[in-house]
Amino acid sequence: MRSQARECVLRYIYSKLFNPSDEGLFAVLCKDLPNNDKDFAKQLLAAIENEEQKYLDSIEQLVIGYKLERIHAVDKCVLMLGMAELDNFIDTPIPVIVDEAVTLVAKYSTENSTDFVNGVLAEYSKKRQ
Repeated sequence: MRSQARECVLRYIYSKLFNPSDEGLFAVLCKDLPNNDKDFAKQLLAAIENEEQKYLDSIEQLVIGYKLERIHAVDKCVLMLGMAELDNFIDTPIPVIVDEAVTLVAKYSTENSTDFVNGVLAEYSKKRQ
C-alpha cells in the first residue's frame, strides 16, 4: 500500500536531516514493501530530492508570519512529501494526497500539525492549478 511507501520516504528524508550520508538506510526502510510500492517510494524520494529547494521556498511563501526554521522538522518533511506527490503523481486525487500527509503528521508530529499541514497543502494545491 502506498501509505507505507510514503512513511518510508518520510522516515528517510527526516533521518537525512541528522545523517545526510546514510544512503543505505532507504533500502532498509523499504525492504518489506512490495515491488510496486518500492518503485513509488523511489520515484517520490527522487521528486523530493530533485526539487527540495523549490518545496522549501514554497513552504516559506505559504506560511505567512513564520520563518522556515520555526516549522517542526517533521512538518517540513511531510509538506515536501505532499508537494512532491501533488506535482508528480497527478493520477492520485488531491484529497488522497492531503489526507495521507495529514495522517503521517498526526502520527509523527504535534497535535496542531494536522491543521497546519492540511492548510498549507490545500493552499499549495490551489496555487498550482
